Amino acid sequence: MAKIGIIAALDVEINDLIKDFNAEPVNDYIYKGGFSGHEIYLTLCGIGKVNSALCTQRIIDYANPDYIINSGIAGAVSKDLKLLDTVISEKLVYHDFYPVELLKTYFPHCSEFEADKKLVKLAWEACEKFARENKDFSFKKGIIASGDMFVNSSEYNKKLDEEFGASCVEMEGAAVAHTALANKKPFLVLRTVSDGADDEAETVYDEFFALAAQRSVYLVKDIIANI
Repeated sequence: MAKIGIIAALDVEINDLIKDFNAEPVNDYIYKGGFSGHEIYLTLCGIGKVNSALCTQRIIDYANPDYIINSGIAGAVSKDLKLLDTVISEKLVYHDFYPVELLKTYFPHCSEFEADKKLVKLAWEACEKFARENKDFSFKKGIIASGDMFVNSSEYNKKLDEEFGASCVEMEGAAVAHTALANKKPFLVLRTVSDGADDEAETVYDEFFALAAQRSVYLVKDIIANI
């Protein structure tokens, strides 16, 4: 049996997990449930890097989980991705931290946060299974870029590709990864595409964010079932 901490930013990203895991509130913003023989602790962190770091630390302090998973939605940067495809984190970066070299000079002495290889492998296998049943689904491992802004600019999207080699962009993952790394906790960030992080992002997001969140929920459950 493992203890698993799950962090999500939006109600739509976590409510189904709370229901499916029969989770009940046990502390401020923390729910406890069970799934596949594991103890599951869930928290709704809200939007942005500070909120997600605070809630990740809170769940670590309260439950001391063996693994941290951050699940949710993102805007696509890679041209290989279409709506409702999934990105599995290999690394996470801050796209709004300048100069990034300061992260290397001072704590945490790295500017990229590498996800746990075991969790990445389990996520890949979950995506492979989903793809066999859904022929329009694609997925990839890659770099996820995080920052305190909703990216709705094709010009900025291009910057994310050229400067960071990002596959997708969102607002919490790197802070969750940073906090997990500081606490020596294996982590994974999983993102399903809700928009193109471009000039049309706001319109597309409103239509697809709920479907994208549901897909991430399905994948998280499969990952946990195989830990």
